[in-house]
Amino acid sequence: MARNLDLAARTENIREQRPAPTQFDLDQIKAHFDESISAVEKQYEISDELFSEGKLDEAKTILRSQIVLAEGVLDFLIHEISKYGLYHMYEGSWEKSERYPNFSIQMRQFEIAMSAPDSKEWFFEFLNDRFSRDVFLAEDNMKDQLNLVGVSFSDVMQEAFPMDNQEQSIKYGKEVIKALFARRNAIAHQNDRSHTSAEQADITKSFVQDRLAEVKAIGNAIYVVARRH
Repeated sequence: MARNLDLAARTENIREQRPAPTQFDLDQIKAHFDESISAVEKQYEISDELFSEGKLDEAKTILRSQIVLAEGVLDFLIHEISKYGLYHMYEGSWEKSERYPNFSIQMRQFEIAMSAPDSKEWFFEFLNDRFSRDVFLAEDNMKDQLNLVGVSFSDVMQEAFPMDNQEQSIKYGKEVIKALFARRNAIAHQNDRSHTSAEQADITKSFVQDRLAEVKAIGNAIYVVARRH
């Protein structure tokens, strides 16, 4: 049987088809935050049971995990707000932030945009990929990201931690964010142990409850400020 030796035409401009990311509204974004925080808080039931059985190390491991998980929930909220804010600036329904005009995109994304000038979906997909590997939990990163997407960091801190004036709220909020991120990193990257002594820091349920209350205050404030737009 003769083999077909004709040259096949080269396939061009074929991209792997991936499901388009879902665009959630602000209330849906807030619901994701509330549901995830609630799931983290349910872990108290497990740590309480372990404490009652005298399994102190195991119980404290659960408490430590709650710090890391809660910070992850806050980071995801900022990711969702980032995509929402920048996309709505792009389509014109949100006032553009001062930093928006300097937000850069890759040339390949620019080419996609030029090939479909009437579509805005490419921009949301770009944002989904652009932020997927970023972490916005450090003080400066959180501040820069929120300001970029038009959710004033100063207003968020004032809403989350009301003081006599905004300056005091910002100062206090920055210390909270810094402490949360430091403890999250200590747990996630070194099992909550000191680099100098290798001793593990202690942790209590009341400490975790206070930290989760701070995470919720920041998350709720981000939603409130975004709604004001």
